[in-house]
Amino acid sequence: MKARLLRFGILCLGITFTLSSCIKDQCDRMVTYIQLTPVYLTKDEIRAGSLTNEAPRELCNPGQIYYYNQHIFINERGEGVHVINNQDPENPTNIAFLNIPGNDDIAIKNGILYANNYIDLLSIDIRNFNNAALISRTEDVFEPQWEDVSTGEVLVEWEQQEVTETMSCDTYYGLYSRGGQFFDLANTFSPTASGVSVETAVDQSQAVGGVGTGGSMARFTIVGDYLYALEDWEMDVISLVDPKQPAYLSSVNMGWGIETIFPHEDKLFIGSMTGMFIYDNSNPANPTFLSGFEHARACDPVYVKDDIAYVTLRDGTACTGTSNQMDLVDISDIENPSLLETFAMDHPHGLSIRGNDLYLCEGVNGLKVFDITDPMELDKNLLARDEDFEAIDVISLPNSRQTAIVIGRDGFYQFEYDDSKGLTLLSKIEVVDKP
Repeated sequence: MKARLLRFGILCLGITFTLSSCIKDQCDRMVTYIQLTPVYLTKDEIRAGSLTNEAPRELCNPGQIYYYNQHIFINERGEGVHVINNQDPENPTNIAFLNIPGNDDIAIKNGILYANNYIDLLSIDIRNFNNAALISRTEDVFEPQWEDVSTGEVLVEWEQQEVTETMSCDTYYGLYSRGGQFFDLANTFSPTASGVSVETAVDQSQAVGGVGTGGSMARFTIVGDYLYALEDWEMDVISLVDPKQPAYLSSVNMGWGIETIFPHEDKLFIGSMTGMFIYDNSNPANPTFLSGFEHARACDPVYVKDDIAYVTLRDGTACTGTSNQMDLVDISDIENPSLLETFAMDHPHGLSIRGNDLYLCEGVNGLKVFDITDPMELDKNLLARDEDFEAIDVISLPNSRQTAIVIGRDGFYQFEYDDSKGLTLLSKIEVVDKP
């Protein structure tokens, strides 16, 4: 589950191969590109360094956000989890870092943090944040990006290095372009390799008790005694009946481009690049497909309230779409979801709902709050916005201050929303560049 954007690049999702034609004469040009070098580890090496307690780190490359028991957990992509004491939202304190190599996603129940460590699932006792302890490891839950069965090595990540060099036109064939940069794909897959392995825990308005709350871009979620974890093609079903010894049960094939998961009542709503899928979860050990709602290809977080699924669609290289909108999907007939209305948006990412207030991250266009008392009038009821930062995902906290926590490209933010004052910034923890 490491480095999904890079993996999407390798799979040619939203990738434009750039060829320069040299019809008459051979030409040279100076090219700057990102060279990707594969990093391999054996399974023994992965399992030798699974968890280390460290002093607090600065945020460098934040990913998922998670809320549990007055603490914020922020994933440092591929490296572990920041733990932030949030008892005072105006003065959040970074108290610890859980070094978990290869980690991208977490979920928490009753003091146990479940986290991916490359291909394995770790169960970690976090009752003492400064002395978290590994309880157990469930091996081989997640598919590796690549596995060479002859050596026992698996591909765990791609090291990036910016390279500038003079190239002839015909060497562009080995590159792809993303965000104005070229990526070198040469030697990324070995043709001689002998084997290839090709939260929100409850609705956020009810997030109390022993289960934490994830953002709308969550790929892990806990419902009852089961953990559901998304991979690019499938959903893994993991039993937590024995919370200290999770048991992998099965994988549900969902097709290509699976992105987010949102549980609502006895249903699981899955966001993908091509649509929203609804699974019946009345038998939690065996989720079954109920229905789907197709949309134009785009990135797709989903949030559900009452009989409406709020689906955000955005464009971009990784998403390969051209739409920037919010779709309201009628799910009153769960087996036949239908489009109610579409609202144009700037560049929507994650979203959250508390009561009748909908919080929407608009990427570089900041954070918006809408009144959805009448969902069909959403576009006419913008309550507040802050355009001074890039907002990626949001969780509206179950507290009296109407607090929303937001992860952005340049930091972690907390806002208080008030009908008369709008959005008030309570605190910020900045992202710093790695040395």
